Amino acid sequence: MDATEAARLEAEKIHLAAVAEGSDPWCPLQFALIEAGRRHLDVYGLPKGDPALKGGQAVFDSQAGAILYQDIGSDFDRAFLVAHELGHLVLEGGTDDAVTLDAQPERSTEDSPVGADSLIDYGARERREIKMDLFAREFLIPRSVACTLHVEDGLSSLEIAQRLGAPLPVVQQQLLDALLLPRVSTGQENSLNDRGDIRPDLSQQVAASHRDSPFQLQAGPGTGKTRTLVQRVEKLILDGEDPSAILVLTFSNKAASELSERIALSNPLAAAAMWIGTFHAFGLDIIRRFHQILKLPPEPRLIDRLEGIELLEAEIPRLSLQHYRNLWDPTLDLNDMLSAISRAKDESIEATEYIRLAESMTRNAGGDSAALLRAEKCLEVASVYEAYERLMRERKLIDFGDLISYPVRLVETHAEVRGALRRRHKHVLVDEYQDVNRSSVRLLKAIVGGGENLWVVGDARQSIYRFRGASASNMAHFSEDFPGAVIEKLGVNYRSKQEIVDTFATFSTAMKASQGALPLSLTASRGGAGAHPELSIVGSTAEEISALAGSIETLRVVADRKLTQ
Repeated sequence: MDATEAARLEAEKIHLAAVAEGSDPWCPLQFALIEAGRRHLDVYGLPKGDPALKGGQAVFDSQAGAILYQDIGSDFDRAFLVAHELGHLVLEGGTDDAVTLDAQPERSTEDSPVGADSLIDYGARERREIKMDLFAREFLIPRSVACTLHVEDGLSSLEIAQRLGAPLPVVQQQLLDALLLPRVSTGQENSLNDRGDIRPDLSQQVAASHRDSPFQLQAGPGTGKTRTLVQRVEKLILDGEDPSAILVLTFSNKAASELSERIALSNPLAAAAMWIGTFHAFGLDIIRRFHQILKLPPEPRLIDRLEGIELLEAEIPRLSLQHYRNLWDPTLDLNDMLSAISRAKDESIEATEYIRLAESMTRNAGGDSAALLRAEKCLEVASVYEAYERLMRERKLIDFGDLISYPVRLVETHAEVRGALRRRHKHVLVDEYQDVNRSSVRLLKAIVGGGENLWVVGDARQSIYRFRGASASNMAHFSEDFPGAVIEKLGVNYRSKQEIVDTFATFSTAMKASQGALPLSLTASRGGAGAHPELSIVGSTAEEISALAGSIETLRVVADRKLTQ
């Protein structure tokens, strides 16, 4: 069960309880208002565009304990907005305000991001709004109820929609989900151990239970890194921590999705309340939340590289460039310069700082013609950077590099932003720490303060991305970045035999990434294989593949013979 499904099941449970208490589900607005009253919420319908709605369709005011919604449309439309805001209280604890910009009663289970949005996958707001829309729809017309009305009572989708006053596609979507998708069990939440997974070893238990100081876990290959992170989350929740105060950051969309699914297996409602995503998705969430300080709209448009090139094409003739003048295809030079600008943003270097650094290069070049040429090129990139940022500000656009650089500037220069984020994210967990860059570390340092509740896991020897300034050296510098840090390692490999583990441990001592890391000493849970690894040297990639396939086939034949003896 994932977090979204958990939200729908919770909504169904509330619906059935409300009906048992005497509420009439065929009067959707009254049904939603009564439930809000049960939860001691005040509800106010306001004209569309009222300033109190903050530019949205509905607002949940956590301090006032109130729901505000635009008083237009049918009773079902109004009820849907009220139910959507109820979801923020039920699923998130009601500790943060929420502004709903685009409630979608007919939304499918999950929309697909396109264009530049696909680079960051869903941020917290997108996942959050999907869950709230599905919660609201399930609260007003649960799939199980729609199925019963259709299958047992013989009502058509049109008849159900007319009686409820709901749009026909809403009812049809619920019926499709009920009739075509398997029913998810509503059994009690289980811990990982109750499902028969491997019980945590001592090193995993120590890591999951750590408290009161910055903590880095060095997780060698096959040691159960993700399992330990999930156990850390479970331990925090068992100790009474609010899931909505837990922030889990990782480097890739795939890792974020896997973590969300793994946590939802043991505690789906907690997974629904937590913030789990990439650093860039988190940065976008911060930009949206504090858009007024940045002088951006609530939903700034994220442009990709192609749009950036198009933005600059008309500007280039005005910049008098000498070194970057490709008359045949200007887009090639623009692409290269935007790559340099993007890397500068990765290090949170603004255009003014870039210009200063380029001018310094010019002064220091002296009589070195090669150094002077490099400095002149950097000055041209700096002028393009300045023009690019001006055009972006005029059009209120952001690009991928801004998703980290803007938040870093915000948290480092605005105490109120730092305070708000620290209050909201009391426990910060970071996966794949070896793949973060320095700007991401700066963002972390501003959010976690002294770092007492910072917990990171990674392995410098497994740094694979080297993307946008990512560096495994951040693992080695952890104690410098977060004084008082405790560094531990996992001690059991669950993937390989002891001979393989020992071979890797031996080779790893010569790896540059091992500098500053704890010594790698692993015990293989699967024991020994009774055979020593062999080193084979071949002349090409094709020969390597053939040799590997031949070795596998030889081992298979040997294994078959042993089975027949």
